[in-house]
Amino acid sequence: MTSTEFPMTRTLRIEGVAMALSSISHGEGRIGTVSLLRREKIAQPGGTVADVPVVSGNALRGVLRDYAARVFWRALGEPPLPAPVFDLLWSGGSLTKTKSSLTARQLVQLRRVVPHVSLFGGSGAGRIVEGKLTVLKLTPIVVETVHVLPDFVGDSADFADDGTGYAPPHARDLLQIEEFSRRDDAKRDQLAPAIAELAPAALPTGQQGQLLPIDLDDPAPAAPAGGGLDRVQQMRYGMETLAAGTRLHWGIRLREVTDAETALFAAAMDAWMSDGAHIGGRSATGHGRLRLDCRQWQQSTGSTTVGDALTVPGDGDALAEHVTAHADEITEALGWFAA
Repeated sequence: MTSTEFPMTRTLRIEGVAMALSSISHGEGRIGTVSLLRREKIAQPGGTVADVPVVSGNALRGVLRDYAARVFWRALGEPPLPAPVFDLLWSGGSLTKTKSSLTARQLVQLRRVVPHVSLFGGSGAGRIVEGKLTVLKLTPIVVETVHVLPDFVGDSADFADDGTGYAPPHARDLLQIEEFSRRDDAKRDQLAPAIAELAPAALPTGQQGQLLPIDLDDPAPAAPAGGGLDRVQQMRYGMETLAAGTRLHWGIRLREVTDAETALFAAAMDAWMSDGAHIGGRSATGHGRLRLDCRQWQQSTGSTTVGDALTVPGDGDALAEHVTAHADEITEALGWFAA
């Protein structure tokens, strides 16, 4: 493919239901030592307004950007990246003043050869680059939200095998406060030798076995009460979460993507789901694990299964083939952000 040729594209859309396999933490604000869930106002059919916990689309998009950045970096051969290029791939970069901005021709070239930036967009080199990926918020399927969600979220086939359908709960019934504590390990006598301020002082050379005289005019400072350090490490705190089992509506749209971009997105999704598909905070302690219903994609030519939608023509890896064919152009385009 020459620099003037452009690959065929297609538009894909997924919209389905996710289930929280563990409680979700997505903090915004605090009351005392309790972190609160992020909330949004949703107008109700009767004219009232409800505050509903919603996981932002930014959270999901950020997770997928991180996984896609790692997939793309590995496809490049894991080269050391200049800091601005690393920021562009992993966090979207930043718009800073530069001597010159990307030209229209360079912007077209960037989109053509760097699938990660084309998908997720970014800022740098005096430009804001719009991405092709659109992510919906993860909205809990509750009494306060069903009127703004697609009709399929209430289909019995999506929720129950016995044909009874799904009766959504109230949002308040899914909220809980999880409490935690942190122990002050410095107060454990067994660990005192590991702390410089508490470890026994070595006798001066040549004085082993002898007691040092005490200067009564300059006594040693008294040890803190309890034998530990003079500080506070032990604490109790709480966190508001959405309960495990919560069902959430979610969706993603890929607009006019190439085979290389589709392959990159599919690999990022696979990596995320293989790691447990975590969303929100405290994933290292088991929070935010999802099970995603990816049963149906839609293309511009109709509907198909997820596997068929993400399959690209040919027997090889479309992303690897793209990187091999455009290695020099990719290096040049990313270099524009490092200048």
